[in-house]
Amino acid sequence: MLTASAGTASPSATVSGSATIPLQELLPLYAQRPEQAPPAPPTDALVVKSQLKGRLTADALLVDAHFEVEVLASDRWTQVRLLRLDADTYLTALPSLENATVGALEDQLSLVTREPGRYSFDVSLALRPTSSGPDRQVQLRFGPHVTPVPIRLEADASAFTLTEPPASGGEDSEVYPRQGVLRIGWRTAVAPKVARQVVRPPLEPSIPEAHASWVSTLEGRASVRVRYALRLDREQELELELPEGHRLERVLLDSVPLVPDEKDGRLKLKVAPTRFGETEATLEVVLARDLGVFHLSGRLKLALPRVSWPVATLQARAHFPAVFNYRREGGSMEQYEATEADSGLETQTPLPGKVLHFRQYLVAASAPTLELGYSVDISQSYFR
Repeated sequence: MLTASAGTASPSATVSGSATIPLQELLPLYAQRPEQAPPAPPTDALVVKSQLKGRLTADALLVDAHFEVEVLASDRWTQVRLLRLDADTYLTALPSLENATVGALEDQLSLVTREPGRYSFDVSLALRPTSSGPDRQVQLRFGPHVTPVPIRLEADASAFTLTEPPASGGEDSEVYPRQGVLRIGWRTAVAPKVARQVVRPPLEPSIPEAHASWVSTLEGRASVRVRYALRLDREQELELELPEGHRLERVLLDSVPLVPDEKDGRLKLKVAPTRFGETEATLEVVLARDLGVFHLSGRLKLALPRVSWPVATLQARAHFPAVFNYRREGGSMEQYEATEADSGLETQTPLPGKVLHFRQYLVAASAPTLELGYSVDISQSYFR
């Protein structure tokens, strides 16, 4: 048994007195007593962390924002307004959260939820300037629930000049808000004038000089060697037409063998300088021919290949059996007396026989030719 006391008072006063109630009847009365509600939090939510990073481009300021929001209220909707969304501010990336939503609401970037807890998320924005001139300016305003914080700004100093706030000299800088607003101005750097590249016209392929030699035995087996000094700046096609009765032994380009496309005595070659940027190359063609057995006297008809490129100067020499005298009787090449300047035409190993020198200038679209008459040399004979 429990005894409760209560006093008597006026109707407007609290009734007091005592009563005796069994315990098993008192416990249900305590269980039915209404629970007291916990006190309401002093605020519905707090933004406990906010960070901003920005990067300048030619057309916009790109901002990456990080927020951490602690929502305290429960059993009711809570809106946390983070940033003002002006007409030139565009959301480019929004998070996906459990029990909460982040998005644009009444020109504010807001977090909306009815569940308490901590929410951590990232948002991306693009702020485009209204001006289309070289000077650009944007501003970012904070929402009422966010304490203004600086923005870590990245700007390529070679491409942009920061005008507001004035550039500090580095590519990365902290820009602090003024009166709750972040204002950033920049100017696109003027591209340096680049000297106009002079494009060299294509080099017309040509042959400044060519050197040829005939070497023949008394039995008439002859070898013809022609070295062409090529002038060109890229791969070109060169065509040679072999003289009648000649057969090709080999073709070398800067001492490297080539396999020509040969048909009916015509050779088609792809020639180019050995090293990039050079404009010179050397083509060597070796031919063979049977002149026939030398008699006591006779005539020799000689010819060199016709080349599709113009040849400025052609110099040739002939090494023929020494037992004969030779005289020029025709052809496009003229005979001349050798000088010391022609010593470069001689090979390192001297060749036997009599040496005759010939030349021709401005050879174009034709085959150089030579006609020689020969007779036995009796200058050393005892009978005259």
